[in-house]
Amino acid sequence: MTELAEAANSVVVDGRVPGAQPSRSLGRRLAATPAWVGGVLGVALLVLVWWILSVTGLGKSGAIPTPLEVVLLFGRAFGDSSYWQAIGATSLAAGEGYLIGNAIAVVLALIVLLVPRSEGFATQLAVVTSCLPLTAIGPLVAIMSQAGSRITSVFLAALSVIFTTVIGSILGLKSANRTQLDVVSAYGGGRFTQVRKVRLYAALPSFLAALKIAAPAAFLGAVLGEYFLVGVDSGIGILLLNAQFYNDATRVWVLALTSGAIAGLAYFLIDRIGRLLTPWAAGDRGKAAF
Repeated sequence: MTELAEAANSVVVDGRVPGAQPSRSLGRRLAATPAWVGGVLGVALLVLVWWILSVTGLGKSGAIPTPLEVVLLFGRAFGDSSYWQAIGATSLAAGEGYLIGNAIAVVLALIVLLVPRSEGFATQLAVVTSCLPLTAIGPLVAIMSQAGSRITSVFLAALSVIFTTVIGSILGLKSANRTQLDVVSAYGGGRFTQVRKVRLYAALPSFLAALKIAAPAAFLGAVLGEYFLVGVDSGIGILLLNAQFYNDATRVWVLALTSGAIAGLAYFLIDRIGRLLTPWAAGDRGKAAF
């Protein structure tokens, strides 16, 4: 019996199994690794896969250039003024659509808050905007707009953000603490006072998260809208059409990666702004993750 007890003590010490300690310490080391390390490794893996595909059958067809070819062409485009004019024109249209679409979404969310019976209509309208095929709406808007106008690009950018911001705003405004709302009511505050004192602060994290997701959608919607413009010779979408016409796969890749980089930058900047404006939400996320 004594030998059995000593054997048991050697296997279990303080309620822990020694064999599980290495994996637990490994998990702690992985958790302590900075987040950017995973991002760098992911990018490196993607570039490696890209390079392999470019030197195999797909690359030989000319559809997938090597990363080096894309980098070299990007270096030449970096000094081309028309390249930056295209980025500026598309970004401006995306910004206009972003502001218009988010303004519409916020108005719908506030209407739902003040008139709860309108929630079904507002959410259905938001769903419709997300279900409409942009490739079908674009030509219709282009026909109704004048030649040389960027209305189609702005319209598709605005249409791309309404759903996300409506849903995020409604969920945020409805997430207010009931006790705080009762306190405002007890001191004679009405619905508008509740919105101003409680609901807006409660909705801010969800609203900023929706804006963060909407930014890339607005830019990509603006690029798509440029495919249907008439009388416009500047924009990333215009350059993509030109590269497609001349079967220039490398330039298409450069423009596609440029669009992705700008959309990612917009996402990152709004995320940073959101963390500065809502530090309490960042703390809650950290506690939840822990």
